[in-house]
Amino acid sequence: MSEAVQGSTIENLGVLDLTGKTAEGLAGISLIHNVGLMIVPNSLADAVMRIPQKNVGSTLQLPEEAGSGKLKVFTGQISLSGESLANAGGSPDDILVVAGQALITSRIDAVGYREMIVMGQLIAPKSSESALSGALTRMMGQVCYYKGAVPRVILDRESYSRAFLELLDQPITLVVLGDCEFEADVDAALMKAKVSELVILGTVRAPKPLIPLVQLLAETKLGDIVATDDQAGSQGA
Repeated sequence: MSEAVQGSTIENLGVLDLTGKTAEGLAGISLIHNVGLMIVPNSLADAVMRIPQKNVGSTLQLPEEAGSGKLKVFTGQISLSGESLANAGGSPDDILVVAGQALITSRIDAVGYREMIVMGQLIAPKSSESALSGALTRMMGQVCYYKGAVPRVILDRESYSRAFLELLDQPITLVVLGDCEFEADVDAALMKAKVSELVILGTVRAPKPLIPLVQLLAETKLGDIVATDDQAGSQGA
């Protein structure tokens, strides 16, 4: 979503990040409208509460920075290495906030943050589960793990045909946050050879003969598996 500021109104934002703002800077805002998530430092909580709000989904109130620590906020869709979470060049008092979808592309051995807060979806290697679960201090959303190579992440809508799958040199892992459809010319033998794992948070659509294989490949299923044959029938009825 993009931001539109009309006079003193802030509206139409997926994430409104108020870190780095001041109470004086917020005093001129007369309305916050249509915001999915507001990120608010504790020091500004009272000032934000005085602003009229309409259709605000969630508010994340952040702890204060301590010592030499800094607040690091990532929003939207991001990709991070597991090594970066060690925060080697930072302070152990740093606080990490992830709001959106974050893909961790390699094993996490250590998390060098005082607090790690996630609002959204965090996708990480299965080998990182113990390190990550001990580091998360606040979580609103889903943490999902993959076993294979760095996955292909579907945020919107994609369709995979037989021709596409035959071009793949190696089997792929698919993380579906949006909508993924396997076309009618994909058979079970080809899909089994080319798709090693599915992590489903959105929707996977496939011809009915492929549904058992989709269920088998779905290491994590928090979304939906839909038979396209049934869907076509219901639309034609």
